[in-house]
Amino acid sequence: MSKHDWQYVRTNSKGERIFRKETNESLEFVREYLDKHGIEYEVVMSASLIIIYSKADRPHMYYWTTGRWSPRKRNYTKHYHSNGIADFVERYLNKYADEHLKEQEERNKT
Repeated sequence: MSKHDWQYVRTNSKGERIFRKETNESLEFVREYLDKHGIEYEVVMSASLIIIYSKADRPHMYYWTTGRWSPRKRNYTKHYHSNGIADFVERYLNKYADEHLKEQEERNKT
């Protein structure tokens, strides 16, 4: 069994089956990774999440136990999945950061 296998958790009130996969990464492991790579973050223990900032200073909510994440917005009901902190940082965190930085530069010029 792979450490990233999906497991059935429950059926919700709409009759939809809910699955979950564990990252098997501790908070300490994730913090060490972020510190090592010089990435800014805030830990919110009450929600078991970390707010991680991209190089464009855009916040992302990351749940270290499952690898779920979403951009931090007023309405952030949609979540995405990663296979762990390294996967999230390498594939998603700064994916659009260069575009966001260019947009900020354009706004600052006017």
